[in-house]
Amino acid sequence: MNRGFRVFLVGFILLAIIFSFSYIYTTQRVDDLKAKKYLEISKEMRNDLELLIREKSEAVLLVCLTLSEDKIVKKIIRTKQYSKLALNNLSSLLQKYTSLDNVWFQIIDDNGVSVYRSWTSQKGDNVASIRLDVAKMIRLPKVMSTISVGKFDLTFKAMVPMSNKYGRFIGMIETLAKFNSLVAKLESKGYETLIVVDKQYKKQLTRSSSGIFINGYYIANPHSNEHIFNILKKRNVNYFTEIDGYKIDERNGYIFTLVKVDGMDNRPMAYFIISKPLSEIDISEIYQTRDNIIKTLVLIFFFLLLFLYIIYNVNYKRFIQQQNEILEYAVEEKTEELQKQSKKMKYLAHHDALTALPNKNLFLDRLKQGIKHAKREHQSLAVLFLDLDRFKEVNDTYGHDVGDELLKNIAIRLLACVREDDTVARIGGDEFTVLLPNANQVSVIKVIEKIFDVMRKPFLLLGVEIHTTFSVGVSVYKQDGENPDILLRNADTAMYKAKDSGKNTYQFYNEKMTELVRKRLELDADIRNGLRKGEFEAYYQPKIDATTLRIVGLEALIRWKHPTKGLLYPIEFIPFAEEIGLIVEIDRYMLEHCVKQLVEWRAVGYNTGKLSINISTKKLESEDFRSELYQLVEKSRVDTKFLELEILESQIMKDPERSIDILRSIRSLGISIAIDDFGTGYSSLSYLKKLPVSQLKIDRSFVMEIPEDEDDAAIVKTIIDLARNLELETIAEGVETEGQVEFLVQAGCHNIQGFYYSKALSKVDCEAFMKKYS
Repeated sequence: MNRGFRVFLVGFILLAIIFSFSYIYTTQRVDDLKAKKYLEISKEMRNDLELLIREKSEAVLLVCLTLSEDKIVKKIIRTKQYSKLALNNLSSLLQKYTSLDNVWFQIIDDNGVSVYRSWTSQKGDNVASIRLDVAKMIRLPKVMSTISVGKFDLTFKAMVPMSNKYGRFIGMIETLAKFNSLVAKLESKGYETLIVVDKQYKKQLTRSSSGIFINGYYIANPHSNEHIFNILKKRNVNYFTEIDGYKIDERNGYIFTLVKVDGMDNRPMAYFIISKPLSEIDISEIYQTRDNIIKTLVLIFFFLLLFLYIIYNVNYKRFIQQQNEILEYAVEEKTEELQKQSKKMKYLAHHDALTALPNKNLFLDRLKQGIKHAKREHQSLAVLFLDLDRFKEVNDTYGHDVGDELLKNIAIRLLACVREDDTVARIGGDEFTVLLPNANQVSVIKVIEKIFDVMRKPFLLLGVEIHTTFSVGVSVYKQDGENPDILLRNADTAMYKAKDSGKNTYQFYNEKMTELVRKRLELDADIRNGLRKGEFEAYYQPKIDATTLRIVGLEALIRWKHPTKGLLYPIEFIPFAEEIGLIVEIDRYMLEHCVKQLVEWRAVGYNTGKLSINISTKKLESEDFRSELYQLVEKSRVDTKFLELEILESQIMKDPERSIDILRSIRSLGISIAIDDFGTGYSSLSYLKKLPVSQLKIDRSFVMEIPEDEDDAAIVKTIIDLARNLELETIAEGVETEGQVEFLVQAGCHNIQGFYYSKALSKVDCEAFMKKYS
């Protein structure tokens, strides 16, 4: 057997193997296409059902909302003349002129008692005791649209709260509808649908419409789809309720899919089993695809067979040589490409992608070389650490595109301020560094002044004019360090000193700055440990009605029982916590602690009045604040009429429209809102009258000198008059003398907070105070 024939035989065997695998591939491909087709059909079936459910839910809700706005209905519910209601006629009209078959109505009062049902004369039973949705509506009135199981059947339900002209919840309207029309619409699309209610509701369906249960599951519409119902009876119900995607019943010729509906307890409530005959699904394209694949594979097989024959008859060695030449060329091309990529990666490893300046790695390398040169030539060098002031505000206000353009333009200006041998680098975010070899203090200051001078000119970026400045820290070799890391760290420390000095300035490093940084790091760690270990406590300062000498409220003020430093007041840690962002965690801690304490006090009968809790700007602006507050109210079951949040006037007016939105959502929970330090900010009256606040708190700075200071006295009277005209309460803080109390009471402000009555008290002392002034 010659070598050429052996090559041909081996090739033929390989082709046979390829052909076998091609057959397997074709079969698998057809199965995959069928599966994809069935998945698309099942998804379409589910989408059609879910769309109809949404449409029906919206229709039921729309009817309920329309009734809730009907003047006659509102008057009947407000006056409790329920006998005048006759909504059963409306049910008939809806059935006659719309697709809303079998619609019923129920009126439930503010105590959860059913006072009217359109389908029966039965009334007077308390449904809040057996229905979670009704109890939740009473506790937190809002529009609800659900699917639920009652005594009779699975129904659509919509509930709308009603209130009197004072905004007080007086009851609710409920609209119910069955699924008959929905099943009929699905049938018009060629689907057969069976509605199954989970077996956990068997005891609840005491008067079920169909009366048919299989394996404990209630069948809501057995007669509308008897063929599918018979299939269900022959199989276990779980066979259908456990469908994930779709199931094919080859024996009966159906494709089945499933839509699950969960109840309010997040457990399965109902199952919509949707089916379609396989005979109605067109899969001719799949078989056409199969035939095309087979034809293509046959052609490829014969082409490869012919190709092997050609190889056997032509100069095989020449062919191999050509292939080698192609391979060598490809290797050379790839090698050249890899070299280019290597150069690019090396550049990116040492340069900032945005500004093309050296990055931190390259800067430290050049600083290392600069130190060696300075040491050898007995010279000095300087490191400048530059941090943009308020760069975050630029990103938050104008977006990151403008922020990136600003950084690129700043890099260009910085390069224009230094010598050719100097290095300007971007080491991250809004931080730049400058290396000045052979520099003294005078030459360093000249460079900094040059940088400040070019930064005074505004940047015009993407149609926006931006003004920004640098805070600069300077360290000098070798008096401030002899290695790159220490020099860079000390320049960073000096930069923070410049920040603390008012920004847009520079500072040279000294050892006291290192000690300051160490103390800041210790305070950061102590606060985090204190939050974890529960070292923070709330002290409570009473608010007194000066005319009755009774408590009208308490303000929660944080104290820190530090394990080594003793009792610390807010001024010793709150400003730093706000600076580093920990104030959000502190606010969360205080909210949970104080709400828990309020619930405990109210439970044992203490007259707390409203408990006020201060909320910081960062906490108010955090995205999850509202959801956290909702969850806290829900979890603690606190009576929100005794809860008040104090918000600084200045933080409200930073973004009035957004503040109004946030405060309204807080107010919807029944929580009062007070504007703290009123008069020290810049409130606009046009916004003030829109804010959902209930109280203005007169700042202590206006109270300290009254009644002697005529200007302060005039301001206080003006605030009180303004509050009275806006129908808001007032309270004065920082009251310490009898003369101040008398002036405030005569001016119309009876609520007083200050040392005249009491300082902030611990929990135990506050309980004793409440007993005395109840």
